[in-house]
Amino acid sequence: MLGFDIAGYVIFALVTSITPGPNNYLLFSYGKKYGLKDSGKLMLGISLGFSVLLYIAGYGIGKIVTESKTVAIIFKVICSLWLFYLAIILSKIQSKETDNNVVKAGFYQGFLMQFVNPKAWIMAISSAGAFLPHLSNIHLSIFVYTILFAMVGAPCMISWVSFGDAISKILTSEKSNKILGVILFVLMLSSIAMIWM
Repeated sequence: MLGFDIAGYVIFALVTSITPGPNNYLLFSYGKKYGLKDSGKLMLGISLGFSVLLYIAGYGIGKIVTESKTVAIIFKVICSLWLFYLAIILSKIQSKETDNNVVKAGFYQGFLMQFVNPKAWIMAISSAGAFLPHLSNIHLSIFVYTILFAMVGAPCMISWVSFGDAISKILTSEKSNKILGVILFVLMLSSIAMIWM
């Protein structure tokens, strides 16, 4: 007996992974600018970084962030500053980049971003509280629920990068790219507002 609602967990992982958030906005922007082919390192960084968050939440460490008012405020400020910076970057979205010397977001950026991504923290803590399986030991339980989330999340990331890649073939004018940049900027600001509500 697993003591594990696998179907419910997969649905939770799918819905939270595919819906808009900082990771998906970044993946969309990356796909639009560079295409799907070169996005492997960024996606791997996001996946491994989020897996670390799942482990942290699984062992109960994530509760420190939610239960300590001081830590929560510091966390909110850091997240807000990071998301505002990301909003500015995403607002400058352009057509596909042709300069090979441009520094692209890669593994480390994707990995480190998870620790200041409020949606990622909420996903990790919520999934640990509601769906952590009760297997023979805690280590195996955390491993299973982490791997399962990563398996569900991978195609979701590919979808967002592919969506950005497809949009780049449609939005080719400078004006349309500016409009898209404004939309992404507003969406990121709404993510910041949600942190404080």
